[in-house]
Amino acid sequence: MPTLNRFPLLALWAKEAARRMGYTVAESEALGHAYAVLYAIRAAGKPRQKEAPSKAARRKPSGPPPEQIDFGGDKMDIKRDARGKVQGLVGHKEAQTAQSYRKAVIHKYPPGYYDKLEEAFRDLFKKYKPSELNSRQLYNLYDNWKKSCGVGRSVDLDKLLAWCEERAAARP
Repeated sequence: MPTLNRFPLLALWAKEAARRMGYTVAESEALGHAYAVLYAIRAAGKPRQKEAPSKAARRKPSGPPPEQIDFGGDKMDIKRDARGKVQGLVGHKEAQTAQSYRKAVIHKYPPGYYDKLEEAFRDLFKKYKPSELNSRQLYNLYDNWKKSCGVGRSVDLDKLLAWCEERAAARP
């Protein structure tokens, strides 16, 4: 039973949703990585501080706030590259890009599973209008398979493939 942590699965899930919404391959990879980072931050919760922050730490950041887009029912911070293409800016340290997606996500998959899951997610998303995916429906579907196919903090990849196939076949 091959399993995988949810982070790379959520990144691929969001990447394929972004493709269905009309983003380029590179933008989709950046958004997939950013969406997974967003939910990893949320899952970790707010860090507790033992001491009061210094005055420097309490200062508001200078400059305008980052641009935001609506993605999957969330507001997501982004920036644009020199050509105007979307990159994630979740966490406000380094941008999430196609390169960071490839570095942080793809290599985590067991051999053969990245391509299988990419195709399964793509086939399932063809059954949804882009506007349906650009809503809380995207997370709700993820949450459903996370619970249905979960094995502790990991996901059974064969169960996930079957879950996608069943949903795609059942949806007109």
